[in-house]
Amino acid sequence: MAEIITMPRLSDTMTEGTVATWLKKVGDKVSEGDILAEIETDKATMEFESFYSGTLLHIGIEEGQSAPVDSVLAIIGPVGTDVSGVV
Repeated sequence: MAEIITMPRLSDTMTEGTVATWLKKVGDKVSEGDILAEIETDKATMEFESFYSGTLLHIGIEEGQSAPVDSVLAIIGPVGTDVSGVV
């Protein structure tokens, strides 16, 4: 089963975030606690860690792009999972 990871709300005033850097790429194994990306907020750049284990199947927001809180940031799941219906 694939897990959808959304843009987190990293501060009370945050309405959107920018992906500064992806530390994983599609196809990489991800363990719970791994740092997936660095997210820029209106106040700071923070590391964002995974709460799931599996394979990074999809990146929804590329480096340098901004998106509202709760937008699809990434999808993690078993290798070979079809995420086209989710994206």
